[in-house]
Amino acid sequence: MNARIKAWLALLFAACGCAFTYSLVAPVFNAATAWRIVLFAALGVFAIGLVLLTPRFKGARFAVGGIWIPAMLLRLALLPTGPSDDLNRYLWEGRLVADGVSPYAQTADAESLVEYRDVYWEAMNHKDKPTAYPPLAELLFAGLATVAYHPLAFKLVFVLADCLVIAGILSILRMRGLSEAYAGLYAFNPVVLLSFAGEGHFDVLMIASLVWAVWAYDQKRYYLAVVFASLATGIKWVTLPLIPFFAGGGFRWLRNEMVAKLSAYMLLSVLVLLLPAVFFWDSLSALVQGLFAFGGTRSFNGPVYDVLLHGLELSRGACSLVVLALFASVVFWRWHQRTQSPVDSHIRWILGALIVLSPTVHFWYIAWILPFVCLRPSLPWLVLSVSSSVYFFVWKNPDWGLSVGQRWLFWAPFFLSLIYELWSTRGRVLFPARRQIIDAPTLSVVIPTLNVADQLPTALASVAGQSLQANEVICVDAGSTDGTLVVIEASKLEVKCLVSPPGRGQQIAAGVEAATSDWVCVLHADARLEASSLECLRRAIAADPTIIGGCFGQRFADNQAELLPIELLNDGRALFTRTAFGDQTQFFHRETAVTRNLMPKQPLMEDVESSWRVREAGGFAFLGQPCAVSHRGWKASAWLQRFRLVMRLVSRYRLARLRSRPFAEALSHELYDEYYKSGK
Repeated sequence: MNARIKAWLALLFAACGCAFTYSLVAPVFNAATAWRIVLFAALGVFAIGLVLLTPRFKGARFAVGGIWIPAMLLRLALLPTGPSDDLNRYLWEGRLVADGVSPYAQTADAESLVEYRDVYWEAMNHKDKPTAYPPLAELLFAGLATVAYHPLAFKLVFVLADCLVIAGILSILRMRGLSEAYAGLYAFNPVVLLSFAGEGHFDVLMIASLVWAVWAYDQKRYYLAVVFASLATGIKWVTLPLIPFFAGGGFRWLRNEMVAKLSAYMLLSVLVLLLPAVFFWDSLSALVQGLFAFGGTRSFNGPVYDVLLHGLELSRGACSLVVLALFASVVFWRWHQRTQSPVDSHIRWILGALIVLSPTVHFWYIAWILPFVCLRPSLPWLVLSVSSSVYFFVWKNPDWGLSVGQRWLFWAPFFLSLIYELWSTRGRVLFPARRQIIDAPTLSVVIPTLNVADQLPTALASVAGQSLQANEVICVDAGSTDGTLVVIEASKLEVKCLVSPPGRGQQIAAGVEAATSDWVCVLHADARLEASSLECLRRAIAADPTIIGGCFGQRFADNQAELLPIELLNDGRALFTRTAFGDQTQFFHRETAVTRNLMPKQPLMEDVESSWRVREAGGFAFLGQPCAVSHRGWKASAWLQRFRLVMRLVSRYRLARLRSRPFAEALSHELYDEYYKSGK
C-alpha cells in the first residue's frame, strides 16, 4: 500500500469520525454547541484533502472506491443528526395534501386545521405564514408522507436524490474529459452532507433535476433538458431564470429556423410547471402571498442586502429593488453571453448571484451551486464551504442570528478569494475569450529534448499508445550529445525533429510555432501520457469553448512518501490558482498561443509564465488526469532542499512579474543559472 492510499484512508477515517461525532453533538437541529462549527469546518478541509489525495483506482473502481464508498459512509454517519424544523413542514403539509387539503388556502395555525395538529405541527416554524413551496414540491411531500410519515423516510429519499446528483456529476465529468475525483467536491462537502443527510432539506430534489438537465443538454437532448430544468423549478423557484438557457441558450436570438423550436421548448416548460398547479387551482393565488411573506418581509445573512439595509439604511422595499436590479443585470449579461460559454457556466453565475444577493442566506443554499463547481472548481465557493460553518453560531447567540463579526467570518474569505480570482485572471472569469469550435480538432505533441536518450523512449511509447492518436509529434532538440537524436530516428512514430537553442521556453515556443494542428500538448521527455490523455483533452475542449490552455496533472512514477506533498501542492496550485508546472503536461490552443505569445522564449519559469498568460487571456483548465513523471531531482534524501529552492525561485519570479513582464523575463536568466547550478 503506497503513501497516497495510506494518507487518503487516514483522511477518510478522520472525516467519517467527524461526521459521526457531529451526529452525536447535534441530536436536535438547534443544538447550541461550538463543536458543530469545529466539526463542520474540519469536514470542509477534509473534503478538499480527499479530492486531492484520491488514489489511482483502475477503471470503474475509481468511481466506486474513490467516490461512492466514502460518500455513502459519510452520509450514513450523519443520518442520526437531528432533522431541521423545515422537515416538519414538509411532513405536515404532505399530510394535508394527501388528504386533499390545500396548504395554500390557509396558514398552518388556522383553526380549520386543528384536527391536523400533531408533533410535527408543534415543531414547525412560521405557522403564521402561508407556504411558499411550489405545487410539484407539495405533491412530492404528499407522496412521501403517504408512504411513511416519519422524518427518517424523507431523509432517506433525499439521500437517494443526493446519490442521483453524484451519479449525474460523474457522468458529466466523464463526458467532458475531467477527473472523476472532482465529484468529491460535492460528494464530501460538509454543506451537502449536513444539508441533506443531516438536516433533511428538500433542495436536493431540485439540484438533482438541474444536474440531469445539464447532462441532457450536453447530450444535445434539448427537450429532455427543458423538462428536467422545469421540474427543478417546480420543486424550488430559484431555478426559474435558468429555463431560457436550456430552451434557447445555444441558439442565436431570433433566427427564423429556431423560433418555432424555441417556442416549443417554452410551451413544454409551461406545461410541466402548470400540470401540478391544477391540483391546487382554487387556492393557488395565495402562493404569491406566501412568496412575498418569506422573501420580502424578512432577511438574514444576505451580504449585499445587509449592507444596503443596515449600512446604507435603505428601506426594505428599496433594498429589494436594488438586489432585483442587480440580479436582473446578471441574468441579462449571461443571456447576452449564452453562446460564448457552456450552460453550467451560466448556472454558476446566476445561482451564485442569487445566493449573494438574496436577503436570506442559509448555509444549505450554498449546495445549489456546488455540483457545478465540480465541473469548474472555484476557490471562492470551496472556501465558503468551510467558512459557512460560522452559521451555527445562530444557536449559541441569545437572539437567533449572527453578529456583525460572525457575518464577516462567514463571508470575508469568500469575497477575498473572489477578488484574488478576478485579479489573477485580469477579469477573464467575467469575460472569457471564445475560440472557434471545431468538430474534430487536430492534436500535436511537442517534446523538448536535451540529452534524454534514456527517458525519451518511454515518452514516445506513451504517445504511440494513445486511444486517440496525435496528428503529429514534434521533438525540439537543444543540442543533445547522448544519442537522443538516434532514439528519435529509431522511433516507430513519425517524428518531426527541430533544432533550437538551449532553454525549454525557446524549445517549446519553436515547437508550438512549427505545429500544424489546432491544439498542442507539451510533453516532457521524462514523462508519459496515460492512454486516454489526448481523448480526455478533446472532450474537454469540445465541452467548453472558453478553454485556451491548461494542464493534465502529474504523479511521480516512484510512490515515495516524501514526494506526496509535492504532488498535492502541484495539484492544488493548478486547481485553485490556474498555475501549472511543465511536468504537469501543459496544452494550448495553437492559434491563440501564437497570436497571444502564450509560451515565452525564456530559459526558466516558462511554464509558470505561460500559465499566467493563459489565465489572463482566456480559460485555463486543469483536467486532473495525471501523467507519470520521473522523480529525478527529487531524491528522498534532499527533497526538502529542492522544495525550498523551487519555492524561492517561484516567489522571486512572482514578485518580478508583479513589476512587469520584461523584468520577470530578464530575471528568468538569473534564476536559470541558479537552478541548474544546484544540480538539476
